[in-house]
Amino acid sequence: MRVGVLAVYRPQFNQAVAQREATQVQDAIGQLPGLEAVWLSMLNEWEAAEALPRLDSAWGELDALVVVMGSFVGADVAVQIARRIKCPLILWALPEPSVGGGRLELNSLCGGIMTNHAFKQMGAEIPMIYGNPRDQDVTRSLLSILRVENTRAKLRNAEIGVVGQHPPGYYPCEYDELELYSRLGVRVTKIPLSEAFAAGDEASDADLAAARNAAGHLVGLDTINPDQVTRSVKAEYGLRRLISERNLTSITVECWPQYMTEYGGAVCWAMNRLIDDQVMAGCEADVYGTVTMILCRELGGESPFFGDLVHTVSDDRLVFWHCGAAPLSLAGEAPRASVHPNRKVGLTLDFALKGGPATVLRLHHDARGFALMAIEGEAVADPLYFSGNTAAVRTVRPPAKVLAGLLNDGAEHHFALGYGVALADVERLGKRLDIPVYVY
Repeated sequence: MRVGVLAVYRPQFNQAVAQREATQVQDAIGQLPGLEAVWLSMLNEWEAAEALPRLDSAWGELDALVVVMGSFVGADVAVQIARRIKCPLILWALPEPSVGGGRLELNSLCGGIMTNHAFKQMGAEIPMIYGNPRDQDVTRSLLSILRVENTRAKLRNAEIGVVGQHPPGYYPCEYDELELYSRLGVRVTKIPLSEAFAAGDEASDADLAAARNAAGHLVGLDTINPDQVTRSVKAEYGLRRLISERNLTSITVECWPQYMTEYGGAVCWAMNRLIDDQVMAGCEADVYGTVTMILCRELGGESPFFGDLVHTVSDDRLVFWHCGAAPLSLAGEAPRASVHPNRKVGLTLDFALKGGPATVLRLHHDARGFALMAIEGEAVADPLYFSGNTAAVRTVRPPAKVLAGLLNDGAEHHFALGYGVALADVERLGKRLDIPVYVY
């Protein structure tokens, strides 16, 4: 992620200190994981109108821009910048370098407050950081802001392919295509299931070599009907073809029963592979569930698990399950080749998920619109509870209270387990998307 750093100052204040602190901001950003800091300029407020056009060619190469209030400046400077750029803008106000009776050297905070007021009056939500760039808590705050802004950008660029349709009676998998686009920027492409089948059937042996090699490492593969294994890897090829040809960023599939009863293989194998390739793949044509996976992937940086809430453990945890499509990167034990537990068709995966910091999420939708449901907790490396994949989540609140809250608010049956997702980031994202966050 390329983050531009542009410092603004008024020459009546201490320019040398402003330059030093702005450079420290650039250095701090460059040391954060996944970020590249791009220095743009130290901009004199009085010369901004003339200088800004010279930077127009640089804006398009940035994923975000940090404007450092090197000193007090009028709010019009940042407003001019905001009108010229398309990437997210973040303000950074600096503390005074020294106190003790002398004059204000920077007065940066006052300029930041004035600029923040201007943006609020304009109806623009521009995040502002106040603090020393050498303070790790401050830089962590910046990283959180950038994660959220990057997630918003991913949503605006998301194109989800809906292959087939959801099973009868699965009302939580219904979606409002226009509202999804108008509120979150997510677009939907509908694809008949027959196209996915046809694309898979066009695979040659060479096309299937990589998938066969990956499946060949699974324990117990020799116990699965080889024709079902072939159909499953062909299903993967078919979905990848559709993703490439339609420029999709994610996909959600009518995964049963047709793939098993008509195509002869389980698409679960394809889903696990796609998710680990950073193409979020949801089951049962659940569009909102797939959007939730995108949120988890971008906020946490790891592949998410898509599953049902199926069991409560009386002491402190919930159990999430699905039929064998979990990404291999989340395995907490050696993955085993298996068959769908109800349809008895392969290729699926059996393994319990790993432990680690995590938050359970759901993009919820009801008559009031969108909301984010978040369950505080952490994943625990319990043994496999049921065939397929299970994830045990130790919740902050008692499981019975969590379940009661979800039922009271009408939660859908699918959730995404986001490894590395912090509740604070979820709450910040909700604010930026202007949708409520319910915490359980």
